[in-house]
Amino acid sequence: MPVNNINADMQTAFVQPRESQNPLGPAGNNFQKILTNNMHLAPHAEKSTGQIIKLGVIDKNTPTISNLLHQNKRFKDETWNIIFSAANRGKHFRDIRAGSEVTLNLANNEISWQRPSRQPAIPASVWNNQKLTADGLVIVGKISHETPTVSNLLRRSKIYHDEAWNIILSSINSDKPFNTIRPGTMIAINPQTFELSFIHHPRQNAAANTISSAAEEHLSTAVNNFFTANKSISRKLVDKIRPYIGRPYSEIDCYGLVVRGLKGLGIKYSGNGGLRETLEKMALTQGKPLNSYQNGEGLIKAAGKITFARTFNHIRHPEKLAQQTFTGLEKSLRQGMILSFSTPSRGHTGVVARDNGEWSYLNSGLIDHQLDQSRAQTSRRVGEESLEKEIDNWFKLAKNNNEPLEINIGMLDKNKLNNFRSHHPEVTHRLF
Repeated sequence: MPVNNINADMQTAFVQPRESQNPLGPAGNNFQKILTNNMHLAPHAEKSTGQIIKLGVIDKNTPTISNLLHQNKRFKDETWNIIFSAANRGKHFRDIRAGSEVTLNLANNEISWQRPSRQPAIPASVWNNQKLTADGLVIVGKISHETPTVSNLLRRSKIYHDEAWNIILSSINSDKPFNTIRPGTMIAINPQTFELSFIHHPRQNAAANTISSAAEEHLSTAVNNFFTANKSISRKLVDKIRPYIGRPYSEIDCYGLVVRGLKGLGIKYSGNGGLRETLEKMALTQGKPLNSYQNGEGLIKAAGKITFARTFNHIRHPEKLAQQTFTGLEKSLRQGMILSFSTPSRGHTGVVARDNGEWSYLNSGLIDHQLDQSRAQTSRRVGEESLEKEIDNWFKLAKNNNEPLEINIGMLDKNKLNNFRSHHPEVTHRLF
């Protein structure tokens, strides 16, 4: 599950509000800054009001920009041209919250949004006495019998109570496994991005030097049953990919390698009703470029089940954190899991495998930790590397570039895959 610095020491610190011109003082200004962070403000008054029109309000009936445009007789046929226009490129449409008023600038098709201003009178002492983690995350509270869910904790917060469901359902948190959080877990929030983190304290025993593992978090009876039910198809994926080892990267990139493996299983990827069409629709409904989900994370969402998802910010000791992460993952790894790494500047995907008792990573790229010593020369191609060393590589890369690292792992779901079954005569009604 997503965690920012799992072993972060807990400390009491003070949030220092910036100087503000807000008549409500620093508390009101800070609250507004948090609410509007990562949002695009509505056009300033000096722009021609005749060129700016109101499209509507984001709510349960019109939850996306495309919904608003489709329902407008004037713009319904231009919906995607507007969304993908140069003026809107790079905007985070998925992060728009319920209640936001959306406007369109007719001069350049720019879409803007602004949530109605709310400035509750929160005493400055509430802001100044927040407890923080060592990484500067605000501690919301601890999961317990009295507060068994994240929403319980957020609704009890004097700062975030009105934002509880907007925070939980936001794009940065919506895929996190909230229903697997165990009592004793500390919940923290990034006050700038609203990302929630689940922090476990190290236990006072020999296990104190390892992070709370994905196995401890996820291997409930239901998840164990899922692993068992899908073990066969996942192992078949490994078998379909291994024959490509040695092929040059210029011929097969990392994403293309996984797609070839899925095609080998009889999965329809291209064309009407194929997996790629589903990935493109996922992107379109969120106002993103068509290829946004053509990566490991997208494949997991469309054809599998997420079993591990964490974002690591402010990486200071990459070797140590990589070792802790691998140790925590080992017990919950299965052959055929899709594993993706991503930073703001690059991404990579591959498949978890097992070779001579060692966990490995089937991927296409710069192969510098090849398990097969007969292919030990470093080169850009399809290869099978040490999984532990690949994880270490990515933590070092993120540290060197001063970027956060996101790791997503998921297992194929045979029920989802049957939605993309091939129509060849030799394939039966259900693939698996």
